[in-house]
Amino acid sequence: MRPVNLARLTPLRRGFVLGFMRAKRQARRELARQAADFDAELVALQDEFNELAIAHHKQCHAAAVSEALLQRAIDPNALLH
Repeated sequence: MRPVNLARLTPLRRGFVLGFMRAKRQARRELARQAADFDAELVALQDEFNELAIAHHKQCHAAAVSEALLQRAIDPNALLH
């Protein structure tokens, strides 16, 4: 938007332009605040996902170890390998 010479405008148009510029500034502030909230929420979700992934990995590892120990206890030839 090109700069407007407010002195040359009628009072009604001057009020419109000033109101429009104020609304744009307010919208930019609101958008910046929402972006910051979104970023914080995204980081929280990533942390929660990482915790769940680690817990799942530990659970799968424990199941595989117990299965291997069970197989070793059943198979008498397992100690030879």
